[in-house]
Amino acid sequence: MKPNIDIIIPSFNGKYLLEKHLPEVFKNSDFLRKVIIIDNGSTDGTVEWLKENYPQVQIVANKTNLGFTKPVNQGVTVSTADYFVLLNNDVRPEKGYLKNAIRFFEDEKVFAVSFNEHGSSWPVVVWDGKIQFTRSEDKKTPRYSAWASGGSALFRRKIWDKLGGMNEIYAPFYWEDIDIGYRAWKMGYKVIWDNQSFVDHEHESTAKKLNPQYLSLIKQRNELLFNWINVTDPDLVCQHRKYLYLHTFSHPGYIKVILTAYRRYLFLKPRHKFIRTDKEV
Repeated sequence: MKPNIDIIIPSFNGKYLLEKHLPEVFKNSDFLRKVIIIDNGSTDGTVEWLKENYPQVQIVANKTNLGFTKPVNQGVTVSTADYFVLLNNDVRPEKGYLKNAIRFFEDEKVFAVSFNEHGSSWPVVVWDGKIQFTRSEDKKTPRYSAWASGGSALFRRKIWDKLGGMNEIYAPFYWEDIDIGYRAWKMGYKVIWDNQSFVDHEHESTAKKLNPQYLSLIKQRNELLFNWINVTDPDLVCQHRKYLYLHTFSHPGYIKVILTAYRRYLFLKPRHKFIRTDKEV
C-alpha cells in the first residue's frame, strides 16, 4: 500500500514565495494527498491568490500572525494523513525527496526524517552547561539526528500524536522542532537526517522582517525553556544551574532572559515520561 502524505505550509505575507515554490511542491512530491496552507492573517492577497490558482489547496486562515508553533499544530490537526511534511514557504523540494525519505519509516520506531538542505547539514549536539549544537560537514551518509527541521521534514503522525505535537510554550517560534525531536528520542523513538532527500531552502523567512532584539530575546528564552523542560539528568541539571549563575554574573543583562523564561515555565503542562536519559540520547 502506498503511503499517504499531506504537506503543511505556514505562511505570512508569503505570496511571492508560494508563487515560486508551490509549483515545485506539487511537481516533485510523491504520494501527495493534500497541501494545507496555514495563512497567518496575510495582507498581500495570499488567500485570494490561492483560491484562484490552487483551489485544491486546503486553507486555514488565521486573523492574525500566530508565528510558527501554533499554526503547525493547526495544520496537523486538519490533516488526516498517516504522514505529513512540514515545509516552510521558502523551501523548494527536489524530485524524489519523499521517495527517499519514506523508506526509513519501515522502522516503526522512526518518528521523523529531516531533508538535506543545500548549504546546511545535520546537527551535532554539544553540552556546555546547556544543550547547544553545531552543523556537521560530513554529508556522505544518512545520520541519526537530534531532531527534524520544522521547515523541511517528514513526520509519522501516530508518534506525533503520542508526543502531543509541538509544545506551544515556545510560541511564536524557535526551538519547538528541537523540543519535539529531543522528546521523541527520550521517549524511545528515532529521528533521521537523510542525505538523499534534497530541498533548497532560500531562507527568505518572515522572521527577518521582525525586530532583531525581540528575536534574540525569544531565541534565548526558548533555549532556556528547552533545557528546563527536557534535561533531567541530575548532574546535568546541576551543571546547568552553575552555568546560569556564572553567565548571569558576567552578563547581568541575562537576568531578563531568565525572568522571561521563568514566567512561561510557571505555566508548563505535566511532563512526558521519558525512558531514555539525556546521556543515552
